[in-house]
Amino acid sequence: MCQTPEDTNSATAGFSAAAGRPISRQTVSLRLYEGGLFAQRPVVCVPLSLVHVRVRLHWALEHRSWTQEQWDHVLFTDESRFNIQTDSRRAMIWREPWTCYRAPNIVERDHYRGGRLLVWAGIATNGRTDLYVFARSSVTVVRYGDEILHPLVRPFIAAMGTDAIFMVDNARPHRARLVRSYLESETILQMAWPTRSQDLNPIEHVWDMLGRRIAGRNVPPGTLHELQQALLQEWALLSQQAINDSTASVPRRCQACISSRGFHTRY
Repeated sequence: MCQTPEDTNSATAGFSAAAGRPISRQTVSLRLYEGGLFAQRPVVCVPLSLVHVRVRLHWALEHRSWTQEQWDHVLFTDESRFNIQTDSRRAMIWREPWTCYRAPNIVERDHYRGGRLLVWAGIATNGRTDLYVFARSSVTVVRYGDEILHPLVRPFIAAMGTDAIFMVDNARPHRARLVRSYLESETILQMAWPTRSQDLNPIEHVWDMLGRRIAGRNVPPGTLHELQQALLQEWALLSQQAINDSTASVPRRCQACISSRGFHTRY
């Protein structure tokens, strides 16, 4: 359970009113701590409406009986953004207590955050597409078709065989009529995907792995060109077994969605 400072202040006021005398915030915090409640940052998730929840649950129920062999025929795709400097938050350090402000334990970062790059990729059991770095951060329907679908998705899906399924989320360029027409003309089967369901897509863990590799570099990228080169290099070095483990997690993701009745899951 997450206990925020606002919760503590509210509890303090309530206890003081009930007791008829002032009770300090420190006392309330101590009692909450003794009861197993700790002040922690809340998990950040995308907002889900009741419609989103219902569609997510329906999708998970539809696919919970899929075998691993069926999931092996799915190409999971997504875009992600990587920033200069900010990925250093992924790195962990070991330090002694009360030494957080010593020079070796500090990561210096300007507040302007630096530039960022938008990338696209697809993963499947025993394979992955090339990592594509967009020259500009915005993706139009035409760019998506010319730069992603035709040169990257089409040949990869063809190599996967006739049972291959193309998974893509519901971003606006992905669901345009032009895109649907192209997929139909190329006889590429597309998987219906519930909106706002990053937690169901195994590529999200692969993005996290990629970010950690960038953050763990001895010399972090300082320019957009260096970031692009680092992303391409680290993408090629990612363990295929780790990617396979991610795609193998989809049945568990479905079950977690069912257990949460369509609401957020730990993934």
